[in-house]
Amino acid sequence: MQGMALAMQHSDLPVVVQTDSSEALSSLTNGALVHSRYGHIVLEIKDLLGSREFFPQKISRLQNRVADRLAKYSWSERATAVWLGSVPQCIEDIWPLDRNSIHM
Repeated sequence: MQGMALAMQHSDLPVVVQTDSSEALSSLTNGALVHSRYGHIVLEIKDLLGSREFFPQKISRLQNRVADRLAKYSWSERATAVWLGSVPQCIEDIWPLDRNSIHM
């Protein structure tokens, strides 16, 4: 959530939301998960995206390795971090492999 808010502060471009979860993606375009235990997160994301054009995009799990590794890093280090203009050491080996083309 913090990452999305930060990205939106630094750019006026449309937001591309990529996920390997069909359920999570559909929840952004309808109310699918609003009443689930993740409903508050869905509502926060929708609130952030409400002021910006956004493009939901389904990607394969193999295209989502960077996000997975960063989530594991955050969990194991119990930290939130931002790397502006650099690549964190924990993903140096895989970030070039995860570049996803964006079709708007």
